[in-house]
Amino acid sequence: MKIRLLRGSHVVKEVEFPASLSPLEIHRLSVDLMFEHFERNATHIWPLEEDSRGSRHQIQVISDEGNVLKSFDIREMAKEFGLGFLARKVEGGATK
Repeated sequence: MKIRLLRGSHVVKEVEFPASLSPLEIHRLSVDLMFEHFERNATHIWPLEEDSRGSRHQIQVISDEGNVLKSFDIREMAKEFGLGFLARKVEGGATK
């Protein structure tokens, strides 16, 4: 099985894991992947690379057969942690 971080339709990162992991462990891996590829401060999270197109950011859990089993929207995941989502960071502060 795989966890795939997507920016629009572009795969940013893909991580393989054993099918025996519990749903909680899969979610934890997804959150870890999100925080590896996004910067953050106390109130917001934003992509490491600037996204001028406003592409959708999501994480997908993919079966060995290539089927999408679960999809997480990064904006929704950020809300779970009380963080706002920004498309990019500008010098001197963050922007929406």
